[in-house]
Order: sequence, then structure tokens, then C-alpha cells
Amino acid sequence: MKLNMKKKSKRLNDVIYYDLGTRLAYVSSGNSITPYVKKFSNKSRIVSTFSFDALMKTTIEVPKTIDEADIDTFLTESVYKQLNMSADSNFEMYYRKIDSGFDADNWSYDVYLVDDNYLENAYSDLREKTQFIDIATSVPFLPLVLYRTNRLDTISNHIFIFIGDNSGTFSFYSKGELIYTKILSSNIHKLRVEFNQESSLELNSIEFEGLVAGKSHNVADYKSYLDSMLNKISRDIEENIMYVKRVYQDLDPTAIYYGMSIEYNEEFLSFFRDTFLIETKPYNSLSSTPVNKGLLAIADISMTYASYLMSNTNADIPNFSHAKRPKPLSQRDSSQFITIIVGLFILSLIYPIYNFAMMNFYSVRSNMLQSSYDNEIFPKAEQYRADENRLKAQIEELKKQKDEIGVEISNMRNDMGTIRSWQVEYIQKSKILNDILQVAKNSNVRVIKATANSSGDNRSLVVELNLFSRTQQDISDFIKELNDKGVYKNVITDRVIKIGLEEKSNANNNVADAARAIANVATGVKQVVGNVIATQDNNSTVPKEIDPIPASIDLSGNKELDSFVKGYLNSIVRVVVR
Repeated sequence: MKLNMKKKSKRLNDVIYYDLGTRLAYVSSGNSITPYVKKFSNKSRIVSTFSFDALMKTTIEVPKTIDEADIDTFLTESVYKQLNMSADSNFEMYYRKIDSGFDADNWSYDVYLVDDNYLENAYSDLREKTQFIDIATSVPFLPLVLYRTNRLDTISNHIFIFIGDNSGTFSFYSKGELIYTKILSSNIHKLRVEFNQESSLELNSIEFEGLVAGKSHNVADYKSYLDSMLNKISRDIEENIMYVKRVYQDLDPTAIYYGMSIEYNEEFLSFFRDTFLIETKPYNSLSSTPVNKGLLAIADISMTYASYLMSNTNADIPNFSHAKRPKPLSQRDSSQFITIIVGLFILSLIYPIYNFAMMNFYSVRSNMLQSSYDNEIFPKAEQYRADENRLKAQIEELKKQKDEIGVEISNMRNDMGTIRSWQVEYIQKSKILNDILQVAKNSNVRVIKATANSSGDNRSLVVELNLFSRTQQDISDFIKELNDKGVYKNVITDRVIKIGLEEKSNANNNVADAARAIANVATGVKQVVGNVIATQDNNSTVPKEIDPIPASIDLSGNKELDSFVKGYLNSIVRVVVR
């Protein structure tokens, strides 16, 4: 069942796609997908897709001692036992070998199966019109044909998301093989019901599609509800993307193909691209025929799927049809057996001639093969090796670029955090200075210079003020009011001088007494015991790691200010904010 066939095939023009949800059929008319209105017949080549919900999946360990020809029988018997199915149950099965790590004794197979009773009920209307359903599969398997026909490369890791009328699926492919698939909670019907409930509208399916496609005249009025719908879909998708990245860490998704059965606005792709930071492309781009609806893209890909499978009967892509068309007589086992018997009889009659001819044939054939190898196969093999090395180098270069971009993004995030911290600290300092200056205004003191300094981690902040006042009481009131606020750790002053005061010892003593008196007022409010200026509470002093920016000024350089403040009291006040 797992065969590595890469043969390209042309799509058959007479293949008809039957949509199980709408019960409508479509056919390719060359440059478009159109409804099929003719009558079905037993000669009609029909392909259809059914809901992934109908599939059952299990993993079965197969001993390596089992002959390859007996694997199908072994898996069939194991399915009956493992799923506890009755002996009269019939089902269609597809299986593929998976790489589950080293196991010396067993191979692991993923097995998908669907009950024939489900298919019979689902396709009862179609079976009334035609006897055969050539191909039946599910949407998550359709991308297989895109890899087999070289529409998609088998190097990248792709995510396929399709939201149908009644079901949605998430599929992850790596190197052209299905790795993981999951049913989404989102589907068109559910999204329309939730949209109507949130917006208090009663949109039918056509009106809802027009709104989602951006063709309704009042789209802007319901943008918030459309954004809500997009957020629901993205959360549904993100859950599966995170699972894939966590479980398959070495398989980084490179592209997302997103589609809906209805037409949708191209802004959806931009939204998902910005949300997941993964290149997001329309599902419709996978179609060989230009279409505007995901349903038609599914029809186009399904017809390609059917054409490929009909042209390659041993292809490793699933066909769950319960009403397959019988093989031509030439391809049946009985016909092949009869042909072999007749051939052996004829060979037995002409054995001597045959024996001589075969000896010469093998000799000539050997020479031809050796010549072909030397002239054709060997150069191609060397070219393939060179191409492989070149691709590996490209992959390594892309990984290197990805790592460099990751470092740049990380640095950018750190820089943004630093800028944000600086902005917050700047705003806080502005508020504190505004509060202090407002208190100064109310206390009849004039602040000539104010400086602020904080520690490297912004855990400590000290504001130093150079202020003038006419009286000692004004400075005391200012310090007292700051302390009364209860928001600062400490407010202290260690200098009070009178501008223009002659330097006499008794005068200096008076000024020092004034400084002590003012400081006593401040510490009295804080109820600190001890020397006012020299000793403060250990938790309320200026942190040792802080070196406050000096707030002192040189009046000798400003004669006008020096003249104005003659006779005023000048003080340096430190406010410990934290």
C-alpha cells in the first residue's frame, strides 16, 4: 500500500466531482469548474469526498516476520480484534507504514477505515443514479496528489486548513507525507450561527458569504463581529500549530494553505500571517483552474486526485469507495493467471530455441545495460548527488538565516522592554516632581533647581531640591507637608544658609540652629528618634548606591539672581522617594 511512485498523470476530462454536502456535481470545462447538469450513467467517472469524522484511525504493530504479501490480511484481522468489530462488519481500509523509531521486532502502521454502512447511507442518492463511485476519500488526504504530481515540493513542511460547511480539518504534511490531522471545531454553519447571535442579525448562508467576502455594503458596521470570528478561528488553528511544534520539534512549518468552502476576504490571509508568523496562502492557489471558492478548489483537486489514481492503480493514496468499478479483464487476477499458464505452455514447446535465444539475449542485454549505465545512469547519479548537496547547503543557509533573524527579534524585544521601562520611569519621575513643586508653591518656597537620580535597576529614587524662602517657617512647612503625604520614605535637609550673611561665627551658629530646627520639624512628623540630620532610620536614608545629582547652584555666575535672593534663606532638601 506504501509505494514510492512519482509518475505524473494528466487529468481526465470526464471526471465528475460529487459534493456530499450540497448533493451537487461539478465538472471541469477547461478553464473553469461548472455544475454538472447531465444525467449520470454507469460510464460516469465519479470522485467524492466525505467528512473526516466518518473515519476511524488506529495504529497497529506488525511483526517483521510477517511476509509483505500477508500484511493486508494481518492488518484486517487486527482491526477486527483491536476495535472489537463484529465478524459481519465490512469496511474500507487504507494503511501506511510510519517511522516510529527503532524497533527490532515490529513495524508500525497507521490504519484508516470507514464503515461500508456509512458510505451506503451517505451516497444512497448518488447510487440511485449510477452503479459505480470510482473514488471516495476525505479532504485531509487530497494534498497527497499535489506532491505526487509535483505541484508542491517534498522538502518543505506544509499546513492545510479547510473549513467546510459542516466540518473543518487541520492537516500537517512533511516531505510529502501526512504526519498529523485533526478535526477543527470551526465550520461555516457554526460560524454563521455564532455571528448571528453576536450581531443580532438573521443572515442566511448567501448573505453571510457576502459579508465574509467583503461584498456587502455594510461590512464596516460589523467589522468587530468579523474580527471576533477571525479570533475564534485563529485560536482553533493555533492550538493545533502549537501541538505540532511541540511534538514534531524538528519539523518547522514553512507555509499554511488556508481555505473555506465559501468565498472570503483576502484580509483573512493577512490576519493569519500576522498572527502565526507563517507564510499563509489561499487554498484556491492549489487548484489548476482559477476559482474563487474553496468548494470549487476541492472539486478541482479531487478530479486531479481521481485522474492520478485511475492512471496509477498501485498509487499509495487512499480510495475508500465501497462501489468501485471492476478492473478490466486484462488487469484481473484470473486473466493474469490464464495468461501465465498459456505462456508457460508455449515456452515449453519452444524451449530449445528459447534457451538459445535467451542466452544470447542476456549477453546482449548485459552489454546494453552496462553501456547505458556508463553513458546515462552514472552521469545522472552524479548530477543527483550534486543537486542533493546543493539543496542541503541551501537548507543550512536558510536555517542560519532563520537563527539570525531569531536573534534580531529577541534583541528587538529586549530593546522594546528597556524603552518601555524608561518611559514608565520617566512618567513616574514627572508625577513626583509635579507633586513636590505643587507643595513648594503652597508653602511659599521657591525651588531654583531640582534633580533626580535613581539606581541602575530603578529600585531607589532620590530627588534633591535647591530652594529659597524668606523665613525658616516656610521651609519647615514645606518639609512637614511633604512628610504628611505619607508617600515618601524620608524628607531631610542638611544645609540652611542665609544669602549675603557675613561669615561670623555667631551668625553661622544661628543659621545652623535654623537648619536643626527645620530638620526637627521634619523628623518630628516621621516620629524618628535621635539626631535629626546625622541619624535617620536605616530604612529611610538615601541608599548608599545612590549618588544624588548635586542641586547646589553658583550665584556668582548670575548677578541678577544673586541680587534678588539677598537676605533669603537657602536650603538643600533631599526627598527619598523609594
